[in-house]
Amino acid sequence: MPLFQAALELRSDSPADAVVPADGREGIYIGTSLGTVTGKRLSGVIRASFYSGDCLYPLARAGQLVPDGLHLCTVNPGMIIDTRDGARIRVDGKGYGLRDAGHYQVGAALVFATEAPRYSWLTRTLAVLEGEFDERTGRSSWCVYLPNDRARPRY
Repeated sequence: MPLFQAALELRSDSPADAVVPADGREGIYIGTSLGTVTGKRLSGVIRASFYSGDCLYPLARAGQLVPDGLHLCTVNPGMIIDTRDGARIRVDGKGYGLRDAGHYQVGAALVFATEAPRYSWLTRTLAVLEGEFDERTGRSSWCVYLPNDRARPRY
C-alpha cells in the first residue's frame, strides 16, 4: 500500500548541514537533501541526510574517474518529515544503491519515530522505499510503501 512519494534535491555536501548525526550510521556522509512528501496519509517537507558505504558518488562528484558497469553500495539515510499538520516524524533507513552510469536504483527498509499521537501508528510499521538518484542533477525520487495487512500471514 503506498504511503507517500517523495521528490528531493541534494542541497549540501557539508557534514555541518546534516539533519541527523553520523553516530551509529554506517558509511560516510554523502550529503543532505530537501524535498516534499506527498501521500493520502502523510504529506509535508522532508530533509534527509545520506550515509553510504563503498559509494562511488563522492569520487564522481570530485571529478575522478569511476569504473563503468554496475556498482553496489550500502545506504543508511536519516530523515525528518515535518508534516503539513505540524507533526515531526523521524525516519531511519538501511538498504542498498545500485549504480549504473551515474544513476542509482535505491531500495531500503524504513522505521519511524514520532511523539505525535496522530502518527503513532507509524512507529509500529516497517516501510519499504524504492527509488532512484541521479548523481548529475542531485535529484532523487522515491515511492514508500507500507505492508498490505490483508496479505501478510499471521503467525
